[in-house]
Amino acid sequence: MSGRLMNRKTKFQDAVNRATAWIVKHQQPDGSFGEVESLTHYMALPAALLYLGQAQSAARLMPYLKSTYQKENGDYDFPPADAKPGHLAEAKYGPAWMIFSAHVNLALDLSMPAVPHMLTYQHDETGGVFGRPDHARDGKGILHVLATPCVGQAALITGHVAEARRMGDYLVDYLIAENPDMSKAFYPVWDTERGLRTDEDAPIAPNMPRVLERGAPDQHHFVTGFMISFLTDLYRATGEQKYLDGALAMYEFGEDGSGEIYRSTASHKFCWGCGSLYRVTGDARHLESACRVAEFLVEHAQDPDGSMVHYAFIDSSANWAYSPRLNITGQFALWIQKTIDLL
Repeated sequence: MSGRLMNRKTKFQDAVNRATAWIVKHQQPDGSFGEVESLTHYMALPAALLYLGQAQSAARLMPYLKSTYQKENGDYDFPPADAKPGHLAEAKYGPAWMIFSAHVNLALDLSMPAVPHMLTYQHDETGGVFGRPDHARDGKGILHVLATPCVGQAALITGHVAEARRMGDYLVDYLIAENPDMSKAFYPVWDTERGLRTDEDAPIAPNMPRVLERGAPDQHHFVTGFMISFLTDLYRATGEQKYLDGALAMYEFGEDGSGEIYRSTASHKFCWGCGSLYRVTGDARHLESACRVAEFLVEHAQDPDGSMVHYAFIDSSANWAYSPRLNITGQFALWIQKTIDLL
């Protein structure tokens, strides 16, 4: 291992250790983590804890999540009655993450009963995933660019490969294929009645911008990263080349040479996606991209106490509340740890 990689690995590991310590010190006797606002701030935490070497902490959390969020029919109590607009726009994003997190922790009584409810949001024709409950009910409306790979990830890990493949088909054959010029921009909004929305009036949500501009600052490349990770995993599961080609297309869109993608916390899932891609390709560019995002998170997003701040959505650490801080600290630490394991 080169001196540069060794120095990075040491720096990354120190950051992950401090983030992990910050997380686990907040766990309560009942297994919860105190005043957490909703399922969205718990959704990825069990998976993060497991991967960060805190399996016992994750195991203590699972019964609390089951008793707090699982309904009698096996679905999750989400979005809540007082849901914020972003929750309503991506109704199965949080639940899909929870299914994934529960499943990797072998809490099958929490993961598997929710899967049929999650899959009702899949569009029959394209395979994409609706964001809103009313759109899913009516079978028409906006397909959510972040809900689709997230639901796909949960479907894949729970063995629903056919459904996951249809989600991958949607991302590759519709969303990527129909984008007019990815050397300039990527349009993520698909309307089942109108197709790809490139117009100024296209509906947006907190996790679904109208457009990602290639090479521009502060773009929501967590979208790019999640698409890469899911499509790469789908390729590993099925061997179908088009899924890897789709992941590579999204990578080339994100890595435009300007370096802007490495200067925002909004790129955090690009770290994850590039690491997943490197496991398949062995291409040093993909590992370097993962490292550069991880480096930015370590150097610019971590507070002295070890917690992480999502500065793409907040102006100062003082304004970053505990509940989203818990969620983001777990996610950022997870991506960095996954990168460490490649070095």
